[in-house]
Amino acid sequence: MLNWSPIRSAVLGLTALVAASCASAGGEGNADGGAIVQMDMGVVTAQAMSEQTQNLFRREQFQVFREEPVPAPMIQSEWRNQTPFPDEQARGVNEVQVRVVVRGRERPPMGGLRVYQVTYQMEAEVKTDTSPEWMPAEITPQRREMARELGRELQTLLEFTRR
Repeated sequence: MLNWSPIRSAVLGLTALVAASCASAGGEGNADGGAIVQMDMGVVTAQAMSEQTQNLFRREQFQVFREEPVPAPMIQSEWRNQTPFPDEQARGVNEVQVRVVVRGRERPPMGGLRVYQVTYQMEAEVKTDTSPEWMPAEITPQRREMARELGRELQTLLEFTRR
């Protein structure tokens, strides 16, 4: 019969956490739809989610609008104006604003750690000549690629916390 010490159990649990995170953090595992680009970021602690999302926000000059603690951690940026891409301009878009929302959904504890499945979303709103009010709009291929690049940056930051 095996004699598992608490330390060996924790190491085994963390190893399982890393394996599960790597398996679920595929960069192209996303669900894009309409005015939202969404990506799965894998499994991390709430602290890692908060710290790394705020690191990304600082680097990309997003301001935190709202942050919710556990049991349902969430960080949302303020809307940030961006220059319309050529494919947006071709659709009559004059102004674009985006925001990022990162959410955690609690998973079963691993190695004694409380962990969360993290999802990244970028949302976009636009103004056009015919619609001067902000409204959700279909994300164009160029905006989608920009949103995915930002998601991959967050994914890389989170991967460092799993090592």
